Amino acid sequence: MEDFFIIPPKKIESAWNPPDRSLELFVLDYCEEVLSIPLFVIEDAYYTDEGIEIELKNLEDWMIGEDWYINLFRLSNYAKAS
Repeated sequence: MEDFFIIPPKKIESAWNPPDRSLELFVLDYCEEVLSIPLFVIEDAYYTDEGIEIELKNLEDWMIGEDWYINLFRLSNYAKAS
């Protein structure tokens, strides 16, 4: 199962301003430290004009009840791959 999330810029914590360089590291750090997403479920994560886009992979059904997943779902625009 794969899930896609986009966190709009207005919902990104203001203390986490993206740097000019190393956006990939910024996004992964943000996902892990602020959103508490386990790195092993992140397929791809990047920063665009639309915000932080996150693609999760290998999700188990029980993970949907985890706090990090619920918070991510509330913060973001969500789409499930078919």
